[in-house]
Amino acid sequence: MKEIIMDVLDDMSESQINLGSSAARETISTLISTALKTKGTYTEYGDDEIEEQKARDSWVCSICGENTADVDYDYLGSGTNHLGCEMKNWDEIKEYVNETNKYGDDEWATPEKENNE
Repeated sequence: MKEIIMDVLDDMSESQINLGSSAARETISTLISTALKTKGTYTEYGDDEIEEQKARDSWVCSICGENTADVDYDYLGSGTNHLGCEMKNWDEIKEYVNETNKYGDDEWATPEKENNE
């Protein structure tokens, strides 16, 4: 589709058309519409655009369920998760482990600790 529009604009490149004029814009849009009808039909999205949209739709944080397609790479955790969601999740896990820690202190239960007792 882009090539068809560029061909129409290339054909008009020799003329001095004033895009500020509504009549000129009407002429250009009519020429583009005619070219699209004769050389092919306009589809809302091309195959590559549909594939890109499907890929973007798959970028979802498994923790909060929000889209992460536009999140900067530095703020992504594992897979497509937000780094902040994973850090919050990690704090909750750590808190749970500490609450159930059989040693009664703030240390994590480790094999080394069990061997020393």
